[in-house]
Amino acid sequence: MAKEVFDIVMPLFKARWNTRAVLEGLTHHYAPRAIHIITPAEEAAVLTGIGQNWATAPLQIHPEEGFFQPLGLTKDSICAELDLGESLYNPGWFYQQLLKLGAFEGIPDLSEWYLVWDSDLLPVATWPIFTEDGGTRKHTFALIQHNGWGNANIVSKWETWINEVLGVPAVKDAVGTFIPHHMWFKQEHLRTFGQRLNQFFGSEDHWLRLMMRSAIQFDTFGEYWCYSSWVASQAPEVLSFHAYELYGSTTERFFDDGTGLFSAALRRYLMEQSQPLSDALSPSYDEINGFIRAAYGPDALPSSLSFESSPRHLKKDEKNMHIEELRSRWNPRTVEPATVA
Repeated sequence: MAKEVFDIVMPLFKARWNTRAVLEGLTHHYAPRAIHIITPAEEAAVLTGIGQNWATAPLQIHPEEGFFQPLGLTKDSICAELDLGESLYNPGWFYQQLLKLGAFEGIPDLSEWYLVWDSDLLPVATWPIFTEDGGTRKHTFALIQHNGWGNANIVSKWETWINEVLGVPAVKDAVGTFIPHHMWFKQEHLRTFGQRLNQFFGSEDHWLRLMMRSAIQFDTFGEYWCYSSWVASQAPEVLSFHAYELYGSTTERFFDDGTGLFSAALRRYLMEQSQPLSDALSPSYDEINGFIRAAYGPDALPSSLSFESSPRHLKKDEKNMHIEELRSRWNPRTVEPATVA
């Protein structure tokens, strides 16, 4: 089949030590037409400068504050819809979800199918994003989070949002969750998704504003799960994913803000190889990939690694940790890696 031209969209709160490697890794494995980064204005200025020397697909950088300005909306006006008081999440966290779902509203000529990728997810022995079924191209993501761990209270609230707001059952898998930190979105289904919000709330306000407002009533929402549930109901033939056992069973998730176990071991490895970092703040994908292959061996590579940067991951109750965190050799909270029975 002919190669498909597509774009990647990535909301980015702040450029971090692993940002370059993630962007170069996506370029190396998937060759998108462009990578659209949506980030605060001050970060946009930084990335515009340093990104010129990275081995990436063309970077299109969009300041998030006025991303929806063509709709008459700003970040401030959307976030003003929400005041949760003392909450685990702030309006900016929800706004990042809206940037993923609404990227087609702010980026002219964005590909009809676009791949959203979380900024901390590094592809290693990664999954194919296109598969074929009877001669039909499928846009395929991977389930990489086990459903037996995590915060059950939050998950139940996400499900309630799906059931009530969208009026559809939440799509489920026997093993994995539909919170995979990346996903294919299709503009056609996002438009009907938005129309459903207008219908549910009986309002002509823009659906992005309504979705932010919905968190007052439901406390939270989860962009990947709600979108995949909508597609499973409206166009089940296009919802395509790799089973957890294929790629989720080897992925790892851990805290590392550039001072963690992984980044420290990376620096030691490169020094032993007499190979100083090309950029102390932004190691390349080749540098990190070489270290991972040496650390794991060629036959035991992880499918991906998630570098969590929020300090709250150091304070999370162990009962709420995901198995991908518990089994990681780089998790500072665990001494002996856990395994799935």
